[in-house]
Amino acid sequence: MRICILYHSETGNTRHVAQHIASACSAERLIEILDRTTYTRLTGYASRCSKAYSESLTPISPGTIDVAPFDLIIMGSPIWAFKPTPVIHAAVNVLRGYTGKPVIGFFTHGGMPGSAEKIFTRWCEQRWLKVAGTVSIHKKEIEDEKKTGEILKLIKSVGSL
Repeated sequence: MRICILYHSETGNTRHVAQHIASACSAERLIEILDRTTYTRLTGYASRCSKAYSESLTPISPGTIDVAPFDLIIMGSPIWAFKPTPVIHAAVNVLRGYTGKPVIGFFTHGGMPGSAEKIFTRWCEQRWLKVAGTVSIHKKEIEDEKKTGEILKLIKSVGSL
């Protein structure tokens, strides 16, 4: 099964999980999605949380992502204001070649996951993506094999379909 992992990370927690998953499942592609907006140090956090709360989109790099060659898409995001980041929201909207492909979402957070999994699922379904499952990972569980194991179980279940 050909796997593509897309992720956005600000502190490195989501990147760490994405890299661990890529290594464990031999993903063919690991793509970090970057926010192209310039924020000031003083207002950056508040601006980003406000955008997350309102489910806004933000300009990202890469601007389009072709996932046609892959059988499974995995997307990872930190949780801001109890929602996935605007970067991942934008990434869902720039995917190309995804028709009929399953998606797995994972989310890292330092507090409560809120409605991140439900919102991510809604965004995907609005674009006709099939969400095969989601996993929320608290920052204290980043190194917990049990949590990343949940994602690997989802990958195996998709591969056996």
